[in-house]
Amino acid sequence: MEGLEKAISERVSFLKEQINPQNKLLVNRAFEIQIETIRSANTEEEAVQVPRKQKQLEDAKDVASIERLCNELEGSGRLQGQVVKHI
Repeated sequence: MEGLEKAISERVSFLKEQINPQNKLLVNRAFEIQIETIRSANTEEEAVQVPRKQKQLEDAKDVASIERLCNELEGSGRLQGQVVKHI
């Protein structure tokens, strides 16, 4: 799992570097949501979380929820890719 932890740490570092005062607030918030999603994810439960979040996205009515869920799914998708790569 060391390789996975390193990959996750590198991704979080990359996302942190993308946060910039020159960006629009919405762009920086998207990076922050992805960081939070990656950090808080339990890799074993991630396979269950993604379909649940996709269903929530389908049912979402307001723009804020849609934005948040899209960004969470982006972070989760990258995490899943790293998990598969390191199994």
